[in-house]
Amino acid sequence: MSNNIPKKSGWGRFIKNKYFIIGVVVVVILAIYFVMRGGSSSTIESAVVVSGNVIEKVSVTGKISPLEKADLSFDSSGSISNIYVKVGDKVNKGQLLASLDNADAVASLASAQAKLDDLTRALRPEELLLEKAKVDSALVALSNAKTNAINAVRDGYVETQGAIFNYTDTFFRNPQSGNPTIIINAQSNAAQSSINFERVAVSDYLKYWKSDLDNATSTDGVDVLLINSNKYISETKSFADHLSVIVNSLSVSGSALSQSVIDSYVSTMNLGQSSLNQAVTSIATAKTALEQSQTAYNEVYNNFVLKNAGSSAEAIRAQQATVNSLAATVAKGRIYSPIEGTVTRVDPHEGEYASPGQAGFAVQSEGSYKIEAYVPEADIAKIIIGNQAEVTLDAYGSDTIFGAVVTLIDPAETVLEGVPTYKVTLQFGKEDVRIRSGMTANTDIMTREHDNVLYVPTRAIITDDSGAKSVRVLNKDGKTFASIPVTLGLKGSSGTTEIVSGLSAGQKVVTYSK
Repeated sequence: MSNNIPKKSGWGRFIKNKYFIIGVVVVVILAIYFVMRGGSSSTIESAVVVSGNVIEKVSVTGKISPLEKADLSFDSSGSISNIYVKVGDKVNKGQLLASLDNADAVASLASAQAKLDDLTRALRPEELLLEKAKVDSALVALSNAKTNAINAVRDGYVETQGAIFNYTDTFFRNPQSGNPTIIINAQSNAAQSSINFERVAVSDYLKYWKSDLDNATSTDGVDVLLINSNKYISETKSFADHLSVIVNSLSVSGSALSQSVIDSYVSTMNLGQSSLNQAVTSIATAKTALEQSQTAYNEVYNNFVLKNAGSSAEAIRAQQATVNSLAATVAKGRIYSPIEGTVTRVDPHEGEYASPGQAGFAVQSEGSYKIEAYVPEADIAKIIIGNQAEVTLDAYGSDTIFGAVVTLIDPAETVLEGVPTYKVTLQFGKEDVRIRSGMTANTDIMTREHDNVLYVPTRAIITDDSGAKSVRVLNKDGKTFASIPVTLGLKGSSGTTEIVSGLSAGQKVVTYSK
């Protein structure tokens, strides 16, 4: 074998040595480390204190729904007789959508309404003439009854006077004087004195009665005349009854009179009382007839006044209540749209049976939409009604912004997944055909805004253990800085914070240092 094979150099042997390789790698790494450490300076990032607007926002996600939406059902049960709309139809507020078969209730309502109309309308000319004729007729009847009553009182006076003068006075001496004396034996002296006194009173009654009749020149005072006449004849009849007791008590043994004379006295007394009874009946009959005529006239006259002036308020209210009750019954069998909008659901069909409360129709407002979002309790205090908002819809991307305003904040919480939230309702500022019910709305509610204030990036603010706030103001050398206390204002939602005091515009603050 030849010995001319070249020998490996010394570097080759070192390279082949693994320990040498490892050592070289370590040296290189250390060299790089020291070079970088020794050659680098501290890194400082800064921002300029500027003047502008700081805006606080609350960002929430909600769903779009119609501004007004109504799920509708019948309030009573029955067969559906008519459905007047279909899905997609535009309807006005109060428009009839469907009705049940309630013909009986409709007929009753029509009848009650007709009666109410009759109560509230004025009399027609021909009706007015007819009612006035009834009043005139009743007035004539009443006038005749008054005249008849006065005549009956006159006749009663004549009959009463005749009964006293022609019959009862036969038992007295000087009967029409101031000192009449009974000529037949009474049971006692007291009875005799009493009957004499009563005869004097009868003369007074007849005198008063005659005076009342002489003064009755018209029928206006007939009521008083009747009252007084009843008093006069009642007292006279009482006198006659007492005298009749005395006459009928006569006996042959006790009076020294014969039986024939006694019988004659009894007959005379009976004739007198019969005449008085006839007078009483005549006056009572006239009084009854007058009262009936007065009642008939009052009824006819009041009815005329009532019809001429319209029915009484009480009667109208009572009938109106009936109409309202029947109208409510009819309404329970009908569905009216409570809003203007579009019909979105018509589930039942004509002829089907509907139960109370069974939803079958829906109407939603057209063009106007709202957003309902749930805000955590940590942010709800920031929001007030009237806050403006910027809304983006997933369907159109983040570059398309819609305006909205907060219109309602629920006072009660809604717990979602164990977290208390509050429902906030926003309404879009204007109608837009791109907005549809059910879309997802990403909403930034502008809760506060401070204009033309100094602000810095929020990351430039340092809070120490005591809670004091400060920023690091960069010196002119651009390498060192000084810590300056600051008073903060509004914290914006875009990563900026208002500086109330401590800084001036144009200063640079450290946002990051290494």
